[in-house]
Amino acid sequence: MYPIAEKLPNEIERAAFVEALALIGTDQQDEFYSFCEIGKLISGFSKSMVSLIDSANQCVVSEAGPEPFENKTWPVENSFCQHVICEIEPTIVYDVSKHPIFGKHPNVISGSMTGSYCGFPIRTSNNIVLGTYCLANDDPIKLSQENVDAIDNMVTKLGAYLERHNTIQDINSEKLLLGLKYASEHFPTLTVSTVCALLDFRTGLVSAANDLHELTALGLIDEKHKLTNAGASLLEKLNLYQSSFKSTQHKLTREEDFDALFEGL
Repeated sequence: MYPIAEKLPNEIERAAFVEALALIGTDQQDEFYSFCEIGKLISGFSKSMVSLIDSANQCVVSEAGPEPFENKTWPVENSFCQHVICEIEPTIVYDVSKHPIFGKHPNVISGSMTGSYCGFPIRTSNNIVLGTYCLANDDPIKLSQENVDAIDNMVTKLGAYLERHNTIQDINSEKLLLGLKYASEHFPTLTVSTVCALLDFRTGLVSAANDLHELTALGLIDEKHKLTNAGASLLEKLNLYQSSFKSTQHKLTREEDFDALFEGL
């Protein structure tokens, strides 16, 4: 019987954080693929993956290996990673068939899973476990402590990356909510289709007069199909576009003042 790991003391908070990332079930293969390839390069292992674990399931968000997973989600009770996230240090296994826990996994017993396995918990700065970074190789292969440390440092950066994603998502959601509130108060008849038309107009995808009629009627663009102050204000409040650079006025009196203009670039 394959052992089931005990839940972490902060399981409710942990699972809620993972679910709030809104990454499970989405295609993140390209986003995290470089982490997968770097781990393979450092370790010499043939397979790697980044996975998130919510309250019930483990979900692979990115992977690198000879044969991609057909099913990218499975119950966490069936995984190696339920045991990995309970540990502070990485779990390094030279031969899974001889491991006291992993050796009891049905896939190991059947012989479909062999060789070496390494699991690294992905954590936030305040120690919330989001999932695991895993490496596998069909034949047993030694991994030096130097390489373990290098991969562990990379996984720390991966955790910071995910944490930053969550922070940016929260900020953007709050900005968008305030923008939509502004839109509903100042343009009560504004519809979702009109907002989409305004965004298409902003990016140059809409130019036909009949498609711009509603925007003109609301005063978001003028008769010459130019953005009005009201339209510009609405776009600004929606916080969907940001300027690349912030301009600051300086009174230059010395040569070093000129050089200082470029320090923030």
